[in-house]
Amino acid sequence: MMRLMAPRRRTWLLSGIPRSGSSLCCRLAGQAADTVALTEPISEAMIEGFADQAKACAGIEAFVRRTRAQILREGRAPALHVDGALVDDLLSDGAASGLRQARSRRGDIAIARPLSKRFTLVIKHNALFAALLPRLRRRFACLGLVRNPLAVLASWHSVDLAVHGGRVPVGERFDPLLAGALAAEPNPLHRQVIIVDWFFGQFTAHLTQDRIIRYEDVVATGGVALHRALGVSAPPTETLASRNANALYDADAVAELLKALAAGRRAWAAFYSLADCEQLAAALLARGSPG
Repeated sequence: MMRLMAPRRRTWLLSGIPRSGSSLCCRLAGQAADTVALTEPISEAMIEGFADQAKACAGIEAFVRRTRAQILREGRAPALHVDGALVDDLLSDGAASGLRQARSRRGDIAIARPLSKRFTLVIKHNALFAALLPRLRRRFACLGLVRNPLAVLASWHSVDLAVHGGRVPVGERFDPLLAGALAAEPNPLHRQVIIVDWFFGQFTAHLTQDRIIRYEDVVATGGVALHRALGVSAPPTETLASRNANALYDADAVAELLKALAAGRRAWAAFYSLADCEQLAAALLARGSPG
């Protein structure tokens, strides 16, 4: 692997499966000493201007340089935020449609904490960084975040995001094989399973084991697992609660999700067993049962 230059070593690119807790991890990372974390600071317009993977990686590298300089010079940086703050969840609690809507906006946020010139910068973009991992890992330190695949699918069924319909536009833009597989599959749930497998597959193929962390471990350790992976000085441990079993589903819906996962490719099996998924299914059903 190419040796990383010093400024690149101090910049981490975080990719997670959508709804895997990557916004939570961004907030937790930003609490570490001499560290700034940014949630999806690269605009859609900038991403659309990247003609191919090589130009996208060069554009990301240029963006990192500009952003590091802006933080030190002006004490601000772009990010998706809610009222100027990084939050654990960028979606609302609900809407008339029954799907959770985006409540964030992109703009500059204030970076008020003292920083050294060698501060650690963490940037989160899920599909963009996952699609470009084969190239980005040679330029930056990269981290992948995973979560129980049944929890991921359950969450996707409740949000007004592209994954709800089984699409991941940025990933498809930079990975023709993914785009072809999704275009050829008419069933939205089966497309979702393909997307789950794609994220797990990208991480296992292009990241070492110590660069892949589980949402469940982040929660169980109060963020320590994340800070350890990033190599940053952690603040006091925070009490976190898993949201894996928060959704409410009937038996038929849960059975359909489990059946789709079991029938698809299982890149996720390196991190979760089918028994893990079945145990979560039982918890989802128990939460949805009366009494």
